[in-house]
Amino acid sequence: MRFHPVPPVAALLAATPAFAQAPAPVEEIVVTGRRGGVPAYERPYGPTVLDAATLSTAPQRRLDEALRAVPGFSLFRRSGSRTANPTTQGVSLRGIGPNGAGRTLVLLDGMPVNDPFGGWVHWSRLPTAAADRVVITRGGGAGPWGNVALAGTIRIETRLPDGAALDLAAGSDATVQAFGEIGRSVSGTSLGLRASAFRTDGVPLVRADQRGLIDIDAAAESYALDATAQRRLGPVTATARLSAFREHRGNGTPYTENATEALEGSLRLVGDGALPFEALVYARDWGFESTFSGVNDARTAETPALDQFDVPSESLGGVLQVGVAQTATHRTDIGLDLRWTAGETRERFFRAGDRFTRDRVAGGEQTVAGLFAEHAWTPDPSLTLSAGARLDWWRNAEGRRTERSIDTGASLRDDRFETATGRVLNGRLGADWQATPALALRGALYTGFRLPTLNELYRPFRVGDDITEANPALAPERLTGGEAGVRLTPTDALALSATLFRVDLENAVDNVTLTDRPGLFAPLGVFVPAGGTLAQRRNLDRIEVTGIEADLRWRATERLSLALGYLWSDATVAEATGFPALVGNRVAQSPEHQGTAEATWTPTDALTLRLQLRAAGEAFEDGRNSRTLAPYVLADLYAGWDVTDTLRLTATVENLADRTVETGRRGDGLTSIGPGRQLLLGLWARW
Repeated sequence: MRFHPVPPVAALLAATPAFAQAPAPVEEIVVTGRRGGVPAYERPYGPTVLDAATLSTAPQRRLDEALRAVPGFSLFRRSGSRTANPTTQGVSLRGIGPNGAGRTLVLLDGMPVNDPFGGWVHWSRLPTAAADRVVITRGGGAGPWGNVALAGTIRIETRLPDGAALDLAAGSDATVQAFGEIGRSVSGTSLGLRASAFRTDGVPLVRADQRGLIDIDAAAESYALDATAQRRLGPVTATARLSAFREHRGNGTPYTENATEALEGSLRLVGDGALPFEALVYARDWGFESTFSGVNDARTAETPALDQFDVPSESLGGVLQVGVAQTATHRTDIGLDLRWTAGETRERFFRAGDRFTRDRVAGGEQTVAGLFAEHAWTPDPSLTLSAGARLDWWRNAEGRRTERSIDTGASLRDDRFETATGRVLNGRLGADWQATPALALRGALYTGFRLPTLNELYRPFRVGDDITEANPALAPERLTGGEAGVRLTPTDALALSATLFRVDLENAVDNVTLTDRPGLFAPLGVFVPAGGTLAQRRNLDRIEVTGIEADLRWRATERLSLALGYLWSDATVAEATGFPALVGNRVAQSPEHQGTAEATWTPTDALTLRLQLRAAGEAFEDGRNSRTLAPYVLADLYAGWDVTDTLRLTATVENLADRTVETGRRGDGLTSIGPGRQLLLGLWARW
């Protein structure tokens, strides 16, 4: 493979980035932009807003880890983006069927950031210090967001750089991370530049008692650069952005590694004149490469199994939304959006001796176009009623999978898949009522959908000796859900919220194990190695998820705040045609219980301490519930000291007690683990 090292980011330090002062807590606000703040039509779905102050004091310095403070947020596997392969970084909310692609739409200033080919999220691309706030809506269905917003949406909003700021940190395992930004106004145009870098020698990925000579630490490095220009043109604010990203990761053995390169651009127009509107167009160009191997039983040697030397993908899209206020109490937002994605995997496989003898190309194109309308009615300041409808048209085309002999060029397989099209109608209803100053009630019903990604449709993959085949016949996932919530605020210092939810997920895409017997599996023409398994992506008829999420926040004193969060999620397979043994099983990677507890103490105006506990119950690695992942409890700590108004020193410790967290268990019993104790010392400055 050709992984190109990235030169030191001198521009990062030259950009003289700055310390972001903690702003006042963000309240719910009504804005024109469909992806800005919390629009009135979104309130009944109970969004959670994390402001810059909360994010800047998170004990976890990477955004995906910081978001785990919200119970129910998780990646496909328990490991975070510091060590996880990008293909396992798809987002789940409420334990609704975690998978590698994720069932949650993640937006950065309105642009989808889910990988165009695979649906996962490259969290290294999203530094915490750049976020002004994050709005997490668990549930809510397709609404104005469309495809992928099945379990919910995560909307990351950044601020335009103003002045200069710098955030540096270094610590365990030779880890270094840096973030910098600079912004100024030139002739009426606000210009901003952000840069971030991350590097670590890495941590072991295999449990200590199972490691062999072949196991090495999973090193990683990533770099990102964002340039922004914003100008006011009468009643319209225009914002243009150009971004570049590069990442290289080791995956625990000398041969296995992956790399990502990306270039993105967007133009966003927000009008606040007589007819408020928002328009966004974007283009994304991504490249990915990865290698896989098989390791012998003694873990002393590995044999290359797959070389995905080039996985290019590209995406074009846009959205237009217009807000119409018919009266002081009625507002309707109508809009349309379009997403087009193309991608393929180019890879070498079937090792003979010291070389690969076959190559494969698999991929296709996907188009989704939608029309939507959202209406909010506030007959009284204490009551908001919301209704929305959405119609999407989708098309999967140019699907193909070809395989040939590298030696002779002879074609071994040439599959061309028929174009598939469809229409999907979704809707939602919600109400939010402040019954008394201390009591608020809300309820919602909604539907959503997710098209299988190009990766799920066409790309097979292998982890060790466990093989998973693609499936071009996958049908779109459909979700029907409902929830009821209550918020209690008996005093200004105490707030309690609880939500009961129920979701039915139809046609859920899952990796279904077909056999664990070695030899040729004739129906798919795949050879299964000894100790390995063969799975294929299949649609499960129905998954049922019932759960309760609760949140308690208490300001015990002016300087001490306490918070508790809890999620109970009972996610089980209700119907699975052809696989009766799966019925009644828990969904893989979805623990029944998750929770957080934290205390924030400011003993002086200059010193902030934040202790956070995160816990999760036992989970199953596989849909057959034959392999379990042990429960865990982790403690993380943040300390920040404001030396001056513009200088802060920080220290964070993740996994304070150095607990072992099981993140995966293969068919042969090999257990993957997350990082142990991690210490980072940092410096934040602004000027």
